Parts: sequence; structure tokens; C-alpha cells
Amino acid sequence: MTKEVTMRTSNSNKNPPISGSKRSSLMVAVCLLAAAGIVQPLLAQSTRIDGGAVSQAQFGFYWETHLEPGTPPMSDSFKTQTTDEPGVIHRILLDRSGRVYAGYDVIVTALPERNTYRVRFQGLTMTPETAGFMGGRSSEWTQLPRSGWGNPAAQEIHGGDVLRLSLFRNPSTGQSVVDYVTVQEPSRKFVGFNQTPERKFTFEPGPSRDFKTDDIALTILAPRLSINGKLDESSTRRFDEVSGGVVWLYIGKHGRYILSLVPRPELGFRRAGEVRGSSLTFVMGNETFTLNTGGRIAPGQAPFNLYVLHDPDWKPTYPMADLSAFNMGAADRPESLIRK
Repeated sequence: MTKEVTMRTSNSNKNPPISGSKRSSLMVAVCLLAAAGIVQPLLAQSTRIDGGAVSQAQFGFYWETHLEPGTPPMSDSFKTQTTDEPGVIHRILLDRSGRVYAGYDVIVTALPERNTYRVRFQGLTMTPETAGFMGGRSSEWTQLPRSGWGNPAAQEIHGGDVLRLSLFRNPSTGQSVVDYVTVQEPSRKFVGFNQTPERKFTFEPGPSRDFKTDDIALTILAPRLSINGKLDESSTRRFDEVSGGVVWLYIGKHGRYILSLVPRPELGFRRAGEVRGSSLTFVMGNETFTLNTGGRIAPGQAPFNLYVLHDPDWKPTYPMADLSAFNMGAADRPESLIRK
């Protein structure tokens, strides 16, 4: 079950803990998102733009940040940071292009009943680490309105319950930046002389449905692009991840390449390469494109054929876009990317 974190604007201090049927949201209208094309909310899925965990002695705090819907993609100027100190975790999300920021503190207390925690969200504390993340000049940044973040009620949750925090909303695109968070056992811990495997948290929002062939996803994490063996230096600045039924790569002076594991000949895709573990290769004309990534690209243990649709005239259109720099994104269906 996913619970919406209560962020009421009332001055009352008597906000009750949330149940699954009592939901409210914090929607701060702020233009942090890049307008890169026509938005199709019913076709574009949520896109993961950040994630991680902070472990303390008695618990691990896990989060995933999503862009909903995932098309158009997020501007590269959007950054996040998470730090902690005993008893408090600090999350900050900022837009370097607009020099605005928002964030929250979360205080987690392990309760006597096993696998039960008290969670309280409140306004962000400006720590030296946070100020450093802002270039040491936090006074030059504008904090977005908290709109009720100051004194929300604590909630009691069980390990694995997922809470949803709506952080920003772009009224021009209808997109939101959302944190999905949970509390579980620490990400890493020792049992005797043995260390348990690292725990990871992932979350897929939206209504559940039956599995389809088109749901087989490609995942691109921290890509490094080479063209005819020459490294594209702009790709070395990417450490994020995109995942979807199709992913796209924008390459300066080449346009956009939409990649799929499914043939889709009716849409103009053609077999052009292959995926092998954490790398993929495809050939267009006289050029060979190789992408080495930080994780497995396709599910399963076999190599797969790769189908590619080339749109040579496509360019990112969001403000201050670097048309020479590598970029990438994803969608659940290719129809949401193909121009009519």
C-alpha cells in the first residue's frame, strides 16, 4: 500500500496519522521541469530520476524520486542530495538554472514493536553539507514555500510501507516530482563475521495490470557513449538512470535514436544492433555506436537483438539546452515519442 504523506496547510497540530483512504498532497507550483515536447500524460510512464538509502543503527531510510509523467524529460540542472546525522536525515532538491530549492528533514524512530517506526517530516535544516552542495552561497538561493511542512503529524508505519511525497508540480506540463520513501532494516549490516547483501528499494507507481511483451524494459545507468571507438566526453557527466519499454539517446549532430527490444516494424524500427549484459552496440550508416553502462541493460541472461528508429532532426527544446551534449530518456510506449 502507498500512503500520501500529510502536508496540511492548517495551523492545527492535531493532524491524525494517515490511513490508505485519507490522502492529501503538497503540490508546489514551480517551473523546474524542462518542456521538451507535447505532454501525453496517459501514455508516458513515471521516470525514476534519483534513488538511494541512508542507514543508521536501527533502520534504513530508502527513497526513489520520480518524474510523473516521465515525458518530457527532466532538465540536467535538477540535482538532489541526501545527508544524515544522528536522528535526522536531510533531503534537498534544487534547480541550478533557477537557483531555487526545496527539501525536507525526516526523523525516524524505531519503536519497541519489531518492524514498526515513527516517521516525522518537517522543514529542511540548512547544514554545512547542504550549504556546500549549493556552492557555499545558500543566501543567493530562493527556498520554495513549504505550505504546511513546518509541523506535520508523526506517522507510525511498518517496515516496507511506502509513503508518497509530492514535492513540485510544473503547471505548464502537468508533471510532478515525487519522492517515494520507505523505512526498512539497514541497507547493509553484519551478522557475526558476515555482511548481508546490500538492500535496494525500487517502486513502480500507478495501477497494476497484466504483463505484456511491450513491458520488457531497457535500463540505461551511467552511460558512456563511443562513436566509432571515440568516447563522447559529454556522456561521462551522466550518472543517472532511465528505464522503459523504449529508451532514447540524443547525440549532438546526429539527432535522436529510439531503442527497443521489440521489433515494431510498423513504426519504422529496424534491427540495427544487439544488447549484451551492460553494453549495447548498433550501426547506422558508416557509424558504430557503443554504449557501456553501469548495470544490466535488458532482463535475462541472454544477448538480445536491438531495434532502432532514427530521428535525425530531433533536438531538445527546453531552455538553455546544450545541443552538443549527450542526453537520454525513456517512455513506456514509442508512440509517445514519435512525432505525428
